[in-house]
Amino acid sequence: MFRRESAMRRELAELERDVHLSEKRAQSEALTRDLPPLDEATLEAMYLELSTTPAPRPQIEAPPKPPSVTQLADKIAAVLTSHDLETPTGVPTVPSTSIDTPLDAPSRHARRASLLKALESVPSTSLPLAPLEWAAIAAESAHDRDVAHIQHVLQLAAYQQVDCVPLFHSVMDVYATAGEWETVLQLSAKMEEYQVAPTSEIKHTIVKAYANANHLMGAVQYLTHWEASEPAPQSSYALVLDHLLKQPTRDVQPLAWSLFYHMRFAAHPVPDTSTYAMMIRACAAGIPQPTSYWQRRKRPFQADAERALDLFREMTLHHRIRPTKDVYDSLILTCARRKDHYQDAIRLLCELMDGSPDHAAPLSPDVYTYNAVLQGSARQGDLRTARWVLADMVHQSMNGVLHRAPNEETMANVFWTYAVFQPPQRRSDLRTAPAATSTTQADDEAVEMVAASPEADVTSSDAPSFTHAMPSTASDVLAEARAFMARILADQGAPSTATHPLATVSVTPRLLNAFLSVLMHHLTPRTRLRTMADTVWGEDGVFAQAHIQPNGHTLAMILGECTTHADRAYADELATSVWTQWTALENEGRREDGVDTKTISQMWARMIRQHAKAFRVEEALALLRAFYKRYPPHNKAMATDVAPVDTSAPTSANAMDWMPVPPPPSMLKALQALPLGPVRPGSYVSFAPMRPKLLFADLELLHHRCVALRHVRGLNLITRIDREYRREW
Repeated sequence: MFRRESAMRRELAELERDVHLSEKRAQSEALTRDLPPLDEATLEAMYLELSTTPAPRPQIEAPPKPPSVTQLADKIAAVLTSHDLETPTGVPTVPSTSIDTPLDAPSRHARRASLLKALESVPSTSLPLAPLEWAAIAAESAHDRDVAHIQHVLQLAAYQQVDCVPLFHSVMDVYATAGEWETVLQLSAKMEEYQVAPTSEIKHTIVKAYANANHLMGAVQYLTHWEASEPAPQSSYALVLDHLLKQPTRDVQPLAWSLFYHMRFAAHPVPDTSTYAMMIRACAAGIPQPTSYWQRRKRPFQADAERALDLFREMTLHHRIRPTKDVYDSLILTCARRKDHYQDAIRLLCELMDGSPDHAAPLSPDVYTYNAVLQGSARQGDLRTARWVLADMVHQSMNGVLHRAPNEETMANVFWTYAVFQPPQRRSDLRTAPAATSTTQADDEAVEMVAASPEADVTSSDAPSFTHAMPSTASDVLAEARAFMARILADQGAPSTATHPLATVSVTPRLLNAFLSVLMHHLTPRTRLRTMADTVWGEDGVFAQAHIQPNGHTLAMILGECTTHADRAYADELATSVWTQWTALENEGRREDGVDTKTISQMWARMIRQHAKAFRVEEALALLRAFYKRYPPHNKAMATDVAPVDTSAPTSANAMDWMPVPPPPSMLKALQALPLGPVRPGSYVSFAPMRPKLLFADLELLHHRCVALRHVRGLNLITRIDREYRREW
């Protein structure tokens, strides 16, 4: 039903566009019908005028730089000298170069005290200060948390009948940036005492204070209060939307859609390009609608490419807004994260590079755009497209275009593409396989440009070089991946990208784990585990060459191979060593070390399987009990089981307007329960971290061993733990 309605909307938008173009053509013909024809001389003069270099256009003057307190001190000292008054102690008479000299807090306090004393002693007619100059003194006082000086400045400014709006705004912005929303509200009440009407900038500052303090319930309530008098600016809605989308609590993220729809319903029917880009990025993160969240809560979020494409068509066709590069990047990322919309990502990349159908100027893709496409290539195993993209990026890097040069994420996606890529030939068919044919020019460029410099042969002679053809066997895939890794290590620290195109690639644990995944997918089972272990812990391995320690994801990959390796003695010995390293990482619990919810569940499940495979049932059950004790399940009630929010509380949802898509009460309860404190998330999350859990699929082998040994207590433990973790969802 939703798709049919979307198709009807698209058809109506196309019809409206055709009618509009027809009307414009008719008007153009009516305006030019009676014009006389132009002779050759007139046309030549017109073309000559167009081809000449136009005169330089006058530049728009930049806004004046806000004054500093040191400049004010110099100004006051000069006025006092001209009036034959005594210069108070602390008012410097130094050159303007002292503006860049930092002072400590006590020195700034003493200087401000002297300035305020001088301002009291000099009449306002002799020393008129602009509102921005008063605001500079107040802002410095706010940075130093000097409440006494802030109040003193406010009293002096009010006594001299100065416009206090810039002064209040500068002080409130300092506290809002720090997330001190209570202080901002106190200053707002102070404005009422001074009979200063709040402007839109000051109201936006109050919203900013709520958002930076993670008090999103208060931010939405204030927006509702703001709407009662006038529509809030779109930037205020966008600020709250951004904080909602970046919340680590998954149950709160869908509220961004309710606020987005309410913004369009109550204030701004047509969002701007930045808001469109933000919500399309929400589609890439897979954040569901509030009405469908509880149906999708049990499974991981996936990118909503259909909704993102609808938003894009609505923006470009219905509202005729030209998309920016941020919009294209967000849409390409959304489509690339869905296998069934991967071709749409390729089409959008070509459209971004070639220009839109209305012959608008093309936008230039950068490394972020290419990395978004490479995410889709990694999911599809589309090695041909990955090589083509890498060829263009390497070419741009060699030409000095650094914003298109490959980075760590680029090569990680390329390695993951090699890992997922399925060679057309098996090892058993190698002797009878025909010679591989040449591939596209883009593949040749990728091979030649990466292997052009002498550093390409830094590895030993047994590391094969690139070929111009697509890899046809697993050995070819491994050869290319190893050559790429050797080139990355060789280009580290190179001063120029002209001869070292991969010098911009930083070696990180994620990059090395992606390379390790190539080995895991394409090595033979007999040699896989030992080769991976040598790569991670060997003296000549890439981890040792890059001086990188394995993280939690690395250990999870190694332990996963231990559970399937044929040599049980070697696998048990290596698994014990891996588990010891993992225990140390898990106790520290740092996400940058690869200790996240998914990895925790994988490591415990694989170690339990390792014990169960060797019929060490008691050790496996002991691990299961330890996991249950360390990560107990917390029953999270569904939407129908959650008690409604108390509407009598002053911070409840009764002061908010969520129409036309009100969220369920459980989401409002989660929003109200957010911990207060400054939150500055730096990136979007695909889905919020969930608590670790072990289900029957993770314990199936242990269950079989308990059945074979008739271990009734073990069977009961597995059944009970599986039931309780499932009840959590």
